[in-house]
Amino acid sequence: MNYKTGRKFRHTSTKKEVILGGMRVNGCYKMRAFQHSKDYFSMVGKGFATDSETAKINVWRMIPGLDKTKNSVSFSNPGKSYGLTIMKGSTEAKFYYNKDLKTRSPSFYVLKGLVGRGVSFMPVTKKGYFLRHAKFVKGKTDHRIHYAKYDGKFAFKKAATWYAIKTKC
Repeated sequence: MNYKTGRKFRHTSTKKEVILGGMRVNGCYKMRAFQHSKDYFSMVGKGFATDSETAKINVWRMIPGLDKTKNSVSFSNPGKSYGLTIMKGSTEAKFYYNKDLKTRSPSFYVLKGLVGRGVSFMPVTKKGYFLRHAKFVKGKTDHRIHYAKYDGKFAFKKAATWYAIKTKC
């Protein structure tokens, strides 16, 4: 209550914040691999999604799903010019310019990490499949990201789990 006017203070903000899987939609994040603490979800070369410790492009804005699916997100660079999709006829994940994403599968459900913490991503068009990184090879710094059917094994759970680290856009 304002003691000068006798009126109650009202907060009139209408900003709605959406949080999916512990991540704020339209927030920027680095996705650190659960299994390998130096690797981050990155774009390498000609748009390939990888877990890499050396890639420079590794900050992603989680925007509302581009295909308008409820409770889904799409990966986008902070400038919102390109995003992640799964490739048709292949199991690999790749980054494309946003104008090309409308005809592909750019949206993912954010779920609690398969290991029990962190986050996991399931493509909207592929229920029961998850984004995961390839097997780690000693001496190799980049590991391609693809989607695969959940098999219940602990190795799969580790490969399909990331820690979302809030960062500046």
